[in-house]
Amino acid sequence: MRGPMMADGSGAPGSRMRDMTAKHERPQETSKTIARIFSYWKEHWTWLVIMLVSSLCEVFCTLMAPILIGKAIDNCIDLSTLTVDFTKLNVIVIMLLMLYISSSWFSWVQQYGMTNVSLKIAKKLRTQMMDKMLEQDIHFYDVHKRGDLMSRFTNDVELMKSGLGDSFIQLFNTIFTLAGTVVAMVALSPTLTVVCCLSIPVVFMMTNIISKQTRKFFSSQQVSLGQLNGLVEESVSGIKMVRSFGIEQQQIDKFNAINEELRKSGVKAQIYSGLLMPLMRVLENIIYIIVAVLGGIMATSSDLTVFGIGIATITVGTIQSFLLYTKQFLRPINQVASQFNAVQSAIAGAERIFTILDTKPTITNKPDAITLKEETVKGDIVFDHVSFGYEPGKLILKDISFTAKQDEVIAIVGTTGAGKTTIINLLTRFYDINSGSIKVDGIDIRDITKESLRDQMGIVLQVPFLFSDTVNYNVSYGWPAATQEEIINASKAANAHNFIERLPQGYNSEILRGGENISNGQKQLLTIARAILVETPILVFDEATSNIDTRTEILIQKAINNLTKGRTSFVIAHRLSTIKNADKILVMHEGRIAEQGKHEELLAKKGRYYEIYNSQFVVD
Repeated sequence: MRGPMMADGSGAPGSRMRDMTAKHERPQETSKTIARIFSYWKEHWTWLVIMLVSSLCEVFCTLMAPILIGKAIDNCIDLSTLTVDFTKLNVIVIMLLMLYISSSWFSWVQQYGMTNVSLKIAKKLRTQMMDKMLEQDIHFYDVHKRGDLMSRFTNDVELMKSGLGDSFIQLFNTIFTLAGTVVAMVALSPTLTVVCCLSIPVVFMMTNIISKQTRKFFSSQQVSLGQLNGLVEESVSGIKMVRSFGIEQQQIDKFNAINEELRKSGVKAQIYSGLLMPLMRVLENIIYIIVAVLGGIMATSSDLTVFGIGIATITVGTIQSFLLYTKQFLRPINQVASQFNAVQSAIAGAERIFTILDTKPTITNKPDAITLKEETVKGDIVFDHVSFGYEPGKLILKDISFTAKQDEVIAIVGTTGAGKTTIINLLTRFYDINSGSIKVDGIDIRDITKESLRDQMGIVLQVPFLFSDTVNYNVSYGWPAATQEEIINASKAANAHNFIERLPQGYNSEILRGGENISNGQKQLLTIARAILVETPILVFDEATSNIDTRTEILIQKAINNLTKGRTSFVIAHRLSTIKNADKILVMHEGRIAEQGKHEELLAKKGRYYEIYNSQFVVD
């Protein structure tokens, strides 16, 4: 697919807007988040049924064991003579062994199914995240740090996957075990069952109180983790800058501050979530003691009454069975408590994931948008009274008007912050204008699909970006179907062929991340070859020669001259020597076009362009 490389977003309200991101993201309702998490199960209903059946079978095996143990005590042991009927006991032991083996097998089936499905769901989430991030426009990346996005893409998906797996299995077992255990307990002793059930409101009250605080701190922890990842990524990427300015301590101080916030959030989250498990154990032991004492009284008293109601006598075996059921009654609730941290982390991670998935691009196509065909595009461009600001009330461009025709080279010059790159950001429709219009061949770009608009443009940035792949891959990135001959011809036209041939494996040589194994000038030549290969009718050079040596600048300038023939070209220039032959020069000053014309005309006016030119070429 042909199209431009992404602009670097120069002039965009980067860091300040990014810092506001976390403040704009409000926690979603927990119930809606959980419902959305489980909506991912719809396409895995077969495994869902298998796990449900396995869970029922496991619970059945678990519930039968206490009954058999009670039978063993009542029927196989004579308490008066302390003798044991081993014939009956052996049968019960074999049955118990079969039950426990079966229970373990069904538990493994559930775990296997959950692992299998949770991995598939994680894969789907990553795919959706990737699709959504590639779908977003540049404004999205102005307000999200790369480290935070990476944290959502990796850490949050993993948290959601692990929490989803554990909690989903636990949900099945909890429901079935509680229901089955209560039925069995009622059958053994309704009185003791009522005593056990009194603990349920206490459990839910504790869980509700603790969860509100815990979820808040887990969300804060994930935000801090994203900020920390962002700082580390920036520090590593800009290590040369950090070293050259000697600001290592400044970066360490920033890191320590965010790391401390992460620690505080983590400690608070763990303190609150850690309360639940000990409280559950205390409650479990209290219920166990009460049942044991009451069961003993009921077993030894034949005429026990409460509020005038007679209480049935129970056997020692029944007491033992009921005590085991008491453990089973509280165990699923206890297990839910033990998974509480993972569940809260998963919900917090899911909210951050869904925030990205729910973010809609601000630049969209109209339903009846036109698709440009490359063979019919001339490249005539008109800016008509265009005004624009990245933030409301703060215009960067003010009433910009100019025309650019096919085969013309339009140079844009001006001081830093004058709005040069912003013009290109609007032309490529990375942002929508506030007022006025931009037309390509007489068609407003807002009436054109953004994909087909950008397919007509080849962009060479000031800071070239190369992928960690071969020279062939990098040159043909905009047109993967290109033949080797076409790649070589484009490289020759860009004056890149000679240095490529000197690489260890020529066009099959690997480029390290960021092009670290070649010079800046060579990286720029490769990006120009990339632009030549796609043969777009509109070209943009965003200060393409500002960071290279004079010799390479000459090579690049020759390549640009070859490339601009027959095309509409925009050249953002810092060095005015590179744009003397431009058909039109736009001189930007404080967001307006201060002057426009040819090089000689502008010098004769002795205006803004004359001042910039003299500052570069005249020595007092």
